[in-house]
Amino acid sequence: MHRVTANTAQAQCPPRSRPITAWGGFTSRREAPPCRQERHVAPQHFRAPGGRESGGMAAAPGLREALEQRLRDLGIAATTTEHPEVFTVEEMMAHVQHLKGGHSKNLFLKDKKRKEFWLVTVLHDRQVDLNHLAKKLGVGSGNLRFADENAMLEKLQVGQGCATPLALFCDHGDVRLVLDAGFLEGGHEKVYFHPMTNGATMGLSPEDFLKFVKSTGHDPIVVHFDEDIK
Repeated sequence: MHRVTANTAQAQCPPRSRPITAWGGFTSRREAPPCRQERHVAPQHFRAPGGRESGGMAAAPGLREALEQRLRDLGIAATTTEHPEVFTVEEMMAHVQHLKGGHSKNLFLKDKKRKEFWLVTVLHDRQVDLNHLAKKLGVGSGNLRFADENAMLEKLQVGQGCATPLALFCDHGDVRLVLDAGFLEGGHEKVYFHPMTNGATMGLSPEDFLKFVKSTGHDPIVVHFDEDIK
């Protein structure tokens, strides 16, 4: 796949603010309050239906607008559905199940040995075995765990529970994207992600989604979970 070079005139992620407030054991920012938080203990086998979904109340003011402007600059047409804030897959699907296509859940992980960060974006009903995924990524079984909220705020400018691949335009090359092949090869007309808030769901074509991701300088690691992760 060809790399798409980001237009230098595109909207940029707002500069990161200085951490100023200790809140709930995590450092927050006055203008970028984190999403409602549920502390995670990384399970060895993650199952979507009962777990937290990658939502998030709000990002920094203007961040959603910056995302929307970037999409316009890339010539990407996206549709957005507003809904109440959601915090689980079940809550999310109750509001968006009428939207046909591939819906997502996202895991923000850290390799505890090499200190690398991974955003794992999979279909909303996908079961992910973290040990098997770690082996596939070459980081060793048992080395993947959920990253803390400080890391999420620093790398993606959203709090834990807010992870979305649409936040990759805020990353400076520190996060690697692992993408479920089902988004690209599942025959979906649209794929859906939160646009920096869990109070809305944004849909765009798989081709446009990949175009956006590559414009951020990220080359996704596409995984066939049904075949590659055994």
